[in-house]
Amino acid sequence: MLQRGSMLFAALPAVLPVVLAPTLIAAAAPVSDFARKEGFAVQQIITADAAQLLRDWQAPDRATQSPTIERIGREQVVDSFIVFTGCKGDAIHRCNVTVDFTLIGPAGQIFAEHSNAVVAVGKAPPGGGALQLSEESLGIFIEPDDPAGDYVVRAVVTDHVAGIILSTERKLTVVEAP
Repeated sequence: MLQRGSMLFAALPAVLPVVLAPTLIAAAAPVSDFARKEGFAVQQIITADAAQLLRDWQAPDRATQSPTIERIGREQVVDSFIVFTGCKGDAIHRCNVTVDFTLIGPAGQIFAEHSNAVVAVGKAPPGGGALQLSEESLGIFIEPDDPAGDYVVRAVVTDHVAGIILSTERKLTVVEAP
């Protein structure tokens, strides 16, 4: 895992580089955690138990209810994954889908920008509308002195073969300790 400033960011199974910037962004119109264009669809999920999600995802009957969260306390690790279907295969029937994550703090500041995380690269498109889980996730650790409030995890997912770009956002509320 890689620590920058007061936030810790990591990917499962690989560590992704993080660039922190003290940039402020204007509040934008809300974007859903789900997006679709043509046959390509994505949904962003945040879980406090990535290991359980990965175990459930490997089960033959797959979990029908993902262990997702919207609120976390201090010193808790959460992961943001992309669930997808319908990526387009290239000439040898392989997808090339990546995601750019941005973590935006309660005051609109960008805490991290994280580019080219692997959703599905070099794998065949899921058949029959089957859902797939991204190969990598964005891990977030909230330090004791990080601000409480509503964070936004923005994911811009690109199907490089089809030329489709979809955006999702998930709110993650950091609460003070009880």
